[in-house]
Amino acid sequence: MTYTEAVEALVQAGDEAETPIDLETPDADAGFHRTVFGDDLADEIGAAGYPGSAEIPWIVEDLYIYGLDELEEQQAGYRADANSGEPSKDWGEDRYAIADWSANPVSIAGDGSISFAKHGEGRWTHHRIAADLPAFFNMLAAWLNFFIVDRGGNLFDDNFEIAAATREEVRSKVLADADPQVRDAAARFLLGEI
Repeated sequence: MTYTEAVEALVQAGDEAETPIDLETPDADAGFHRTVFGDDLADEIGAAGYPGSAEIPWIVEDLYIYGLDELEEQQAGYRADANSGEPSKDWGEDRYAIADWSANPVSIAGDGSISFAKHGEGRWTHHRIAADLPAFFNMLAAWLNFFIVDRGGNLFDDNFEIAAATREEVRSKVLADADPQVRDAAARFLLGEI
């Protein structure tokens, strides 16, 4: 799936879920997004738009996709210690935070892969959840269709647990197109279990 197709699918899913996702384009003089995404992807973002400042409904709290104008300031506390400014251990020099869920960052690495990590554990352990940004946005579109449209924003049973059948639905409906190597981590990410 191309970047443009993935962004269009995400916007459409947002409309169907009554969660509007507006696309933004980078300022002509802004360059940090090129550092984050690389020139080719930055060109695609410039042409198709980016779902920045979008709030995606999640199991608990929302997943927040940073706006292009926020990317640089949102690196504090992830790439570098927010107090000292020293580079964070285990973060990776070619990795940038692009979103977060409850301050747990979603990041893009130099190879384009998307990962999730939990803060407050003393070190960063990145769990790869998508092969690239189009795959991540495609996963979010499928998530909106499943979680909001199909399930009304609730995956829990009467015991406030997620049943095995629901977990299998997440895998078969939301992660059907996901790279098999990331499917387990992506499922745990979606279900708030990482």
